[in-house]
Amino acid sequence: MFVLGLILAAVAVVALLAAISGKLPKPRNAWLTFGVSLIAAVGFLAASCITVVPTRNVGIVTAWNKPTGRTTGAGLQWTAPWEGIDEWDASGQTYSHLGESCVWVTIAAQRRACIPVQIEWSAKAEKAPENWAAYREVGSKSRFEVFVERRVNPQINGAMTSLFASFDPLGAVDVTSGDAPAPDLNKTFKEPLIKALTTELGDEIVVKSVAFESPRYDDPTTQAIAAYGQKILEARNLEIDKANAKTRAEITRTDASVDQVARCLQIAEKLGKEPGLCMGGGVSLTRPVGADK
Repeated sequence: MFVLGLILAAVAVVALLAAISGKLPKPRNAWLTFGVSLIAAVGFLAASCITVVPTRNVGIVTAWNKPTGRTTGAGLQWTAPWEGIDEWDASGQTYSHLGESCVWVTIAAQRRACIPVQIEWSAKAEKAPENWAAYREVGSKSRFEVFVERRVNPQINGAMTSLFASFDPLGAVDVTSGDAPAPDLNKTFKEPLIKALTTELGDEIVVKSVAFESPRYDDPTTQAIAAYGQKILEARNLEIDKANAKTRAEITRTDASVDQVARCLQIAEKLGKEPGLCMGGGVSLTRPVGADK
């Protein structure tokens, strides 16, 4: 608009000079051209000074398409005619990879897991001019969209890869029952991920929240978890069988001892002997009590 305003202003000046020169047979047309051009020039120049910045956006003040280092807030903003305002999105952004859009990472033992995660973040206004100058439009993508694609998302993906490199889902298997409950990723990885992103991007963005859902695994990992749980269950059943066998043996020995004492008591009663002799460890079932006498 600024350039168009200058062109119209030049037309108005030429029309004015022609009108006052007295060389035109009909100066009235020149005066009319001057008036229309002047009004249009003023209108376009005034419009070039006004920019409306959307809510939650940061205005980047530029001069001849170069950042001046100044920023504006949202709303109606005034600048010099040769200056412009480009927008930088400072509203809340979402890195959303939930459900089937989960992020595949390599975990412990070169296994594969798909991690559903959602990260809420926003760009820092004070870094807007620098980041605006560092990234250019690509096709239909704005500078901010290119910034997210080339700067923010790769850092998030890298942090996820690093954090989950040591994650072992077999560690979540119950060693007593063999059950494999879904691990609580929020408890284990939420704060470390926020810390990692703050370290890498803390000057440029603010991480507001991180939320994980239950992970899923590729087929080999799923089979490994099931096999590990089955081994635990088999070992548990073996221990139970050993304990039961030991219990049965104890019961058998106890029953044999009870039968021996009971028979001794019967013989003692029949022979009229003292029953206390049956309480010793050398009671014989084939030799009557008092046979030595």
